[in-house]
Amino acid sequence: MNEITRLYKKVLILLISFGLVQSAIAVENTSKIDVVESLQQEYATVTGKILGDSEDPLPGVNVIIKSLNLGASTDWDGLFTLDKVPKGTYTIQVSYLGFDTFEQEIEISGTSVINLGDIVLRPSTNELGEVIVTANVEGQQKAYNLQRTSDNIKTVVSADLVNQFPDINVSEALQRVPGVNIERNNGEGANIRVRGTPRNFTTVTIDGAQLPVTDGNGARTESLDLIPAELLSSMEVTKAPTPDMDGDAIGGAVNLITPTARSRKGTIKGTIAGGYADIFEEGSLRTKLKFDKRFADGKLGVLVGGSYYNTVIGEERFETLWRERRIGESSDPNSFRATVLDELELRPRENVRTRFGVNTTIDYKFTERSKIFAKFILNRLEDESERYRIRYRARGEFLDPLNPDIAGGPDTDARFRKDVADQIVTRENVTFTFGGEQNIGSFGKLDYGYSASRSERIQNVERSVFRRRGITYRIDLSERDFPQFIPLDFDPTDATQLEFSGYQRDVPQLTQGNIQTTYFNMTIPYVLGTKANGQIKLGGKFRFQENLRRRVNRQYGDFDGVYTLDQVIGDDQGSILGGRYNLGAFPSPSRTRRHFIDNFDLYEFEEDNAFQNEQRDTFDLTEDVQAGYIQGKINFNNLTVLAGVRYENTDAGYTAIRVIEELNGDFSAEPAFGSPSYDFWLPGIHLKYTLTDLTNIRLSYNKSFARPDLFDLVPRENRNFAGEVLERGNPDLQPALSQNFDFQIEHYFATDGIASGGVFYKDIDDFIFDQISFVDGGAFDGWRLQEPVNGENSQLLGVEIALSKKFSFLPGFLSGFGVYLNYTYVNSESTFVSFDEDTGEELRREDIPFVGQADNTWNAALYYDKKKFSARLSLNYNDRSLLSFSDDPEFDLFLEERYQLDGNASYKLNDHLTFFVEMQNLLDDPVVEFQNIRSQVTNYELYGWTGRFGVNFKF
Repeated sequence: MNEITRLYKKVLILLISFGLVQSAIAVENTSKIDVVESLQQEYATVTGKILGDSEDPLPGVNVIIKSLNLGASTDWDGLFTLDKVPKGTYTIQVSYLGFDTFEQEIEISGTSVINLGDIVLRPSTNELGEVIVTANVEGQQKAYNLQRTSDNIKTVVSADLVNQFPDINVSEALQRVPGVNIERNNGEGANIRVRGTPRNFTTVTIDGAQLPVTDGNGARTESLDLIPAELLSSMEVTKAPTPDMDGDAIGGAVNLITPTARSRKGTIKGTIAGGYADIFEEGSLRTKLKFDKRFADGKLGVLVGGSYYNTVIGEERFETLWRERRIGESSDPNSFRATVLDELELRPRENVRTRFGVNTTIDYKFTERSKIFAKFILNRLEDESERYRIRYRARGEFLDPLNPDIAGGPDTDARFRKDVADQIVTRENVTFTFGGEQNIGSFGKLDYGYSASRSERIQNVERSVFRRRGITYRIDLSERDFPQFIPLDFDPTDATQLEFSGYQRDVPQLTQGNIQTTYFNMTIPYVLGTKANGQIKLGGKFRFQENLRRRVNRQYGDFDGVYTLDQVIGDDQGSILGGRYNLGAFPSPSRTRRHFIDNFDLYEFEEDNAFQNEQRDTFDLTEDVQAGYIQGKINFNNLTVLAGVRYENTDAGYTAIRVIEELNGDFSAEPAFGSPSYDFWLPGIHLKYTLTDLTNIRLSYNKSFARPDLFDLVPRENRNFAGEVLERGNPDLQPALSQNFDFQIEHYFATDGIASGGVFYKDIDDFIFDQISFVDGGAFDGWRLQEPVNGENSQLLGVEIALSKKFSFLPGFLSGFGVYLNYTYVNSESTFVSFDEDTGEELRREDIPFVGQADNTWNAALYYDKKKFSARLSLNYNDRSLLSFSDDPEFDLFLEERYQLDGNASYKLNDHLTFFVEMQNLLDDPVVEFQNIRSQVTNYELYGWTGRFGVNFKF
């Protein structure tokens, strides 16, 4: 750490200490400060708290003195502050969607701080006197109000809206947001893509703190299946970040906000539910409990929550490899080259998933303008699975050009293999956040904070492999999505014909990350005459990250004796995918483990392979980020302009191990070091024009970037001999840099809902993607090579529209119906340049869709919500997208379009009990990947449907 960074930290610590001291003395000194200031200035500060009719605080309330064009919005505690109000008599107006507008006359004389106390708003009613905003949608109304009063383009999703869909984790909840699509793992949503950009182009934080990544592939953004959605109070998806936000957000920024205690009476909320997974015919258990209460006349808040979920999930799945091979002997004049199905893997998996989460928040308000808080959240996910695999491999043995569907033969290397991996993967994140806010007289407001986040992933796996060589196959492609390898001279169910091939143990593979972040922000209000006002905001953030990867690998090859599958055979696993593929029996993990222990001396330890695996997968990473910004906001009548610039500097470093093969065939290792660094100036300007109280027009420009995934910067090379796959890092990767333009019109309905439409454009240089190719020649001839590279340029142009509306204007029963609709269209063009290593020739591809971008994505939900009953049917659609591309279009990989239909319903028995039922993936549409053309399927997955039923309680 250099001296400048140390100085920054010292300054920041002093600022935070100053804020704490200010908070501690605020209660005693407020009145003294007010008296002095009243003699020194002609302005006052007006504060207050806005509550609903149930006395819960209302966030996002618009509070304005129209004659001064001076306004503010309330925070999550319902508090507002109007600074720099000159002496005089004014009418203050309070407006909130779904509630009647409130007006009150105030007089500013000789007092510097005027507290209006609690202002209670009354809900709007229809002509029959019925309350329009029901309890089921009240939380989302709060979110819409926060969205309406924000200075930039964002989508706010409340916990109430999440609860209206059968989404079990954060990733699944985010798929309902316009422009967000997800990737799945074992049927559950795992990773998000915003506006078609890769997952590492979006910053994800919890309460503003970035999470260290422990993803097995080293992605920069943590998989969001780790976090239960029910532990959150809201989610903010910002698509046009302002200068006071992290700059590494080309796709956008997602902030997951944990709740704070609101109730003075104290509340206990919880859920008890059971479930059923169709594909494995297994049950599930889900529980949730939360307690919150404010003590000491509302000054001290305590909230404790917990969540537990246990289920059996998994998939019926196969993978293939399509390669260009010669059909026939090279000396045969009838031989030719063609793309053929060279490998088929059946890969079903049954996975016991247990997710556990705990969150605690303690906050203390010295005054309504001074507070501190501490938050703690723990999330833990354990996947325990038996991963079965059957592998049919032609290995290029297509010898007869007159019968190109026949592969292999008695004297060839065509193979059949069965293996089982007994695997436990545990992921855990612990995040602690501390911060506070303090008004410094009439000068401004200081907010500050510190967060520490630690993530860990531990993978333990034992794999047993049995195989046979010299097999003749007939390859049947008559059913497009279900290719078959049919053995002609071998019975796959005869376990005596499968000989031991290998036993491998990773005990464990450890990935660990730590991030510490400190920040401060100073906001200074100002006025210009009687019609213009605004604020200056400046601050800094310092983030220090450490990651490491360690692997303990043991590989055993030959066995000194007779060892066939029948000696350790397990249960018959039946068939998958509608009976198309029979699995038969696999090695029993417990019996192979016992065999290994009892016959340890007869196993040959493959020291060189184990050494390479361990050393190639060992590295340490650091990343220090220093950022500072200044931005100004000014309000002219109905126009708000926010402009500023952010500076971010990144200093990274890695220590890895390079494995060297000596001339005598032995292997040695030497350290490899690197220290990439870069910095950016990131300007931004955001315009908001309030056409009416319910209609905004927004226009913005900002510059942002995306750092490479940390593990991709390491000069590593993972060799998967079983799969013939090379995965390499790329120390020469550069961060992607984007210029972003947004235009949006949004109209909020007076009672409930929103209609919005917008256009966005991104111009991205040095975009990052995983290039797939095949090695030509050498020791790894024919192996698939995957490595991250920079593309030259990509441009995305998109349209987003959304409508959420309850038909409360309809008569009687029909007034309970409503819709939730959104649609995103993205068109993109990318340019990629590479060089042929043999000839030095430049290879150029243009007009390629952006990796991971689907042209069309949409959500359509029809719901009914009236009195005690609520029901919803939701359809999600993702169009075909490009997964990866190479210099040869033959190797481009695509993800096929997919629909998902979910449904849920609830009945409120009384104020304390609500019964519900939820159904997911009712269509059971497969996840399909293919290479170049649709008939060349490379991955096919089915998850089955799941259901849950239970009760929510509140006391």
